[in-house]
Amino acid sequence: ISRKGANSYYYAHGNTANGPAWDGKEQPRLLAVATEQIVVSKPLARSFESFSWLDETKNVRVYIDFPEANSLSDEHISLTSGDDSLEFSVIHGTVHYCLNLSPLSNPIESASFKKKSDKFVITMKKSSEVTWDKLKK
Repeated sequence: ISRKGANSYYYAHGNTANGPAWDGKEQPRLLAVATEQIVVSKPLARSFESFSWLDETKNVRVYIDFPEANSLSDEHISLTSGDDSLEFSVIHGTVHYCLNLSPLSNPIESASFKKKSDKFVITMKKSSEVTWDKLKK
């Protein structure tokens, strides 16, 4: 070891094991007890597959196709709106569906949603009665 130093065969293999001493029995034994960590899984995030929208005089409506929409409870549905943004999300089982419209092409005053048998209808009240050529800027 003194001649070859850290490159010596005996230096690399000369370390002793730092585990517990062998008790002479062949049966396995428990070395340590670890606490189990509970992993909380987040729902998978997806965007809605299809939606359409309609420009009316005072409102803009967004139609989102979603089977069994009216069977979902309101606590699994969230709608957040600002002056020029809208976020609609639904948690269905382990999947989190989301529609994010930001920035909207014109400002809105408020937004609400209704559940139908096979779709959601989001109604956005316009700030001014202007025709919307597109939904987003």
